[in-house]
Amino acid sequence: MSQHYQVLARKYRPHTFSEMVGQTHTVKTLINALDADSLHHAFLFTGTRGVGKTTIARIFAKSINCEAGVSSKPCGKCPTCIEIDQGQSVDLIELDAASHTGVDNMRVILENAQYMPTKNRYKIYLIDEVHMLSKSSFNALLKTLEEPPEHIKFLLATTDPQKLPVTILSRCLQFTLQKLTHEEILGQLKFIMEAEGLEYEELALGQIADFGNGSMRDALSLLDQSISYGNGTVMSKDIKAMLGLVHHDDILSLATHLFNQDAEAVINFVKELSHKGEDLSHALKDLTSLFHQISIAQIIDNTQISNDIKALATQISNQDLQLFYHMAINGSKDMPLAPSEQIGFEMTLLRMLAFHSQTEVLAEKKTPKLAEKPKAKTTPKAKPPVESKPKNLKKTKQDTPKETLNISSQQQWEDLTKSLKFNTASRMLLKNTLLDSADNQTLILNLDEQFSNLLTDNIQRAIQTVLQENFGKFTLQINLTKLTTQTLAQKETQANNEKMAAMQKTFMKDEGVQKLQQTFNAKVDINSIKEIGNV
Repeated sequence: MSQHYQVLARKYRPHTFSEMVGQTHTVKTLINALDADSLHHAFLFTGTRGVGKTTIARIFAKSINCEAGVSSKPCGKCPTCIEIDQGQSVDLIELDAASHTGVDNMRVILENAQYMPTKNRYKIYLIDEVHMLSKSSFNALLKTLEEPPEHIKFLLATTDPQKLPVTILSRCLQFTLQKLTHEEILGQLKFIMEAEGLEYEELALGQIADFGNGSMRDALSLLDQSISYGNGTVMSKDIKAMLGLVHHDDILSLATHLFNQDAEAVINFVKELSHKGEDLSHALKDLTSLFHQISIAQIIDNTQISNDIKALATQISNQDLQLFYHMAINGSKDMPLAPSEQIGFEMTLLRMLAFHSQTEVLAEKKTPKLAEKPKAKTTPKAKPPVESKPKNLKKTKQDTPKETLNISSQQQWEDLTKSLKFNTASRMLLKNTLLDSADNQTLILNLDEQFSNLLTDNIQRAIQTVLQENFGKFTLQINLTKLTTQTLAQKETQANNEKMAAMQKTFMKDEGVQKLQQTFNAKVDINSIKEIGNV
């Protein structure tokens, strides 16, 4: 590293709106306002750290003071643009509210606001972490916000907008910046590594993106650290060693032990992780993330989901999985209170085992019955012979005749699938089958090849058990093939998509929505429209 080395977060800070990663809606609104030269006097940018609040504010400052004119595309070459990029503009006053909380500081600053800019079009006040100002400072700021000079623009940024007085909020255009997605951060990390000409593994960058937790700055700081640790490379093994991460395959193995109710294997596994010095709090977080992926695999068909996760999705009910996820979240909260990290992790896993829906049944099977005391033998007395009379025997449940499995069409098969009480994994498989044929002896189904991971012995036995309980004994045969006709799952997906499209169309036709779009030059995120019950 040279003595002039610049950290990645500063070196690759965006200088134009087109270089911004994420925050599409905020950027588009600002671009439209700049190009139309329709500018409010005060803007408030809110969001967690490292999502681009200050960066957007500086780009906006360049856009309104660029010597080429007000536009969404500052030239970046004029003295004003260069000065703002280098933090040397006399007309861009950047304040850290945490160190200027006093009312006297704020009054001095605002008294100078009445004077014209030294050399630029506007005098801009960029106040970071504005929620840290005192009540008196807010009152002083409010007076200027109410009647600002035409040459003044206020750009406020905060991570905690709830602490701002309503009087301040009502006088600003507020933009809420969202956490960046995993894909957005990963794409930028790959771009930087390629621009720097450094070797990397995409899996390693993915782990860094995960640890960024929606913050580009945090991810870039970790990337800087990783490059130093790996001597110019970013590899998965180095990330694992640097952060104390547990390998993904180990988390899959742990989940398998849990789903199999193998308590001894679970405890031994945790001891092994602890002995190797693994970070168990991260291991629990990774396990929680795995539960989320498995839950998605149980509900939707996604080709990007690995076969390992799809296989695990068939080994646990959705109800148990939701319970495990809830326990893992609570376990993460309890971990700092436990006597040790290992004990906290073990107790969380044991809690999952204890509340598994099959635990009670397994316990009953494993509990040995006490031997009954032998009864004293007695010599039976002779009974006089009686005539044998026919008895009206009451039919037991087992004697009740079952229906014959009488279906001959796909629709009948789909109706039957909906009516019988199959478990989650079985129902998922059956919804993706087509009826081939059925008679009193054999039921033959065709399953699309892409769902071959669902076709396990356990699931087939579960399906056959339910069917035989209702229709008596017969043979179940499921063939893997390439289907060309719609299955029940595909019909349900199509129906849901059509329902969603109709709902979105109705929403977009609403007069109130259309008026909001016209007034604020806004655009509706069509994917955010949900039914109230499904939010």
